[in-house]
Amino acid sequence: MLVVFYLLSALFLASIGYLLVACFCVLRFQTQLIKPIPPLPEPPGVTLYKPLHGLDYQLKENLRSFFEQDYGKLQIIFGLSRADDPAIAVVRDLIAQFPEIDAELLISDRSNGENPKVSNLMNMDGRAKHDILIISDSDMIVEPDYTRRIVGGFEGARVGLVTCLYKGTPAPGLASHLGAMFISQWFTPSALIPATFGKMRNCFGATMAIKRSVLVEIGGFEALVSNLADDYTLGRLVLQAGYEINLGSVVVENIVQEQNLKSLILHELRWARTIRSVEPVGFASTFLTDAIPLALITSWAAHMADFGPLLAGAPLMLAFSTRLLLHYSTKRTFSSKQPVSFWIIPVRDILSFIVRLLCYTGRKVSWRNTELSVDKGGEITHFGPAAR
Repeated sequence: MLVVFYLLSALFLASIGYLLVACFCVLRFQTQLIKPIPPLPEPPGVTLYKPLHGLDYQLKENLRSFFEQDYGKLQIIFGLSRADDPAIAVVRDLIAQFPEIDAELLISDRSNGENPKVSNLMNMDGRAKHDILIISDSDMIVEPDYTRRIVGGFEGARVGLVTCLYKGTPAPGLASHLGAMFISQWFTPSALIPATFGKMRNCFGATMAIKRSVLVEIGGFEALVSNLADDYTLGRLVLQAGYEINLGSVVVENIVQEQNLKSLILHELRWARTIRSVEPVGFASTFLTDAIPLALITSWAAHMADFGPLLAGAPLMLAFSTRLLLHYSTKRTFSSKQPVSFWIIPVRDILSFIVRLLCYTGRKVSWRNTELSVDKGGEITHFGPAAR
């Protein structure tokens, strides 16, 4: 039992080290966010793709923020695959409210492959007028300088793709609160660590901006359509072509609405199984981010080894205080609207630990109303309607 305790203690201390490094990276990134926007003497034209499917929470407010961009040469293309999609009325109303914006709605039921989002992008792609393409998810809300900051990220001749981080803002409800915490206090700090100590190796689906010439060189959207991890695959192909990925000096806001805990777990299970399919070793190491579950296990091992109540309780106290430090670091840097609820921090960490365990029980995931099976490298091997 003593050997088990020492092994668990080593894992636990590595987890605490991760949290401290994550805090450092989050606070350091604050200096990048306050940098002035690089001057754009001749701003290039930008086409913004918005693939849509159904009514997201606050969809109209999300989409309105893209109409209110402080950027001249901007085209917005909204793409849907069904003529009865309720998002159509929202888009048409906004287009009517902003007649000065070059915006259009494209409805096409043509299926180009297994990934519904990329299939939608392929249908929209023929309508683009400009050479800088920005792909942004429908549940994001942005500030007026978003486009200028993303375009400003294309500094340097070898930058082929610009992406950005996002923070979670919850809709009412416990499940939404937990989902927003996962984004702001797990995903974003984890993504900042490699960006701080090395070159960017990934891009994130919240925003993927790419030059038209680079997209053509890597095979277009067709190269992504059979892969669920389209953001990961896009970044990998850009790097393989000899270009660089840049992290933009902007953080967009992800409005998180989960109907219940089941929908939250299915959502996070899709993320986990997708990450596991493309980075199996890296995904296995994410258990180190679950400091509180590791502290509970280490405390149990200390108790079983008869180390006494003080030593047995020390890992849990250290884990909780370090998690609080990360909580406040993310709130300060990202101006998070996440309410402070101390009791929910251990619930969030334990839920993440459970999702990571569940990830190894299968490969099926749910995306909107579709069920997919994800194989090695993010390849989709099954495609069909989700079971009800």
